[in-house]
Amino acid sequence: MTHYDVLGVRPDASTAQIRAAFRRLARAHHPDTSASGSAESLAPINEAWRVLGDPVSRRAYDRSLRAVAPAQSQPFAEPVLVPPVESTFPWRFLMGLAVVGIVFALVGVFTYKPSKPGPPDNVLTVGSCVVFEENGDATEVNCEDDHDGVVHSLLGEGQQCPAGEEPHRDRQGLGEFCIHFDT
Repeated sequence: MTHYDVLGVRPDASTAQIRAAFRRLARAHHPDTSASGSAESLAPINEAWRVLGDPVSRRAYDRSLRAVAPAQSQPFAEPVLVPPVESTFPWRFLMGLAVVGIVFALVGVFTYKPSKPGPPDNVLTVGSCVVFEENGDATEVNCEDDHDGVVHSLLGEGQQCPAGEEPHRDRQGLGEFCIHFDT
């Protein structure tokens, strides 16, 4: 006996029809509302509703019935019509989310404008752009602004700058640097 037989519905019954059959039988067999009802008579009705009331459990149950049916089938038996299985994975939602993400990324790429560099930190390092003060000290400036030269290397004690570069002291007195002049 199948769960469909317990509830008295056809295998192609809708969920609403199965629910209505369950409620009708539960009222008729419930021990609190019926003199002839008992927990033993209500158990198969509850189990049938538990399986058939949940779409995932119902599909699995229908597959198990189809697997058993060919072995028990009789010649020229009426074919059982099975409703198509709907996908429960949210493919449409994920595709929509991907499209929104791609559009967001493309808008960001086409509207991005790099920020201007911040003010210099006045600590000279190799590659810093500098201007010279009247006393000959070097002061760091943004390389996009007008500048007199670029720091090429830090001058160690007793070292000399290569040809084409001049030593200048850092404004903060942290050392001497070899400066390459822009021409």
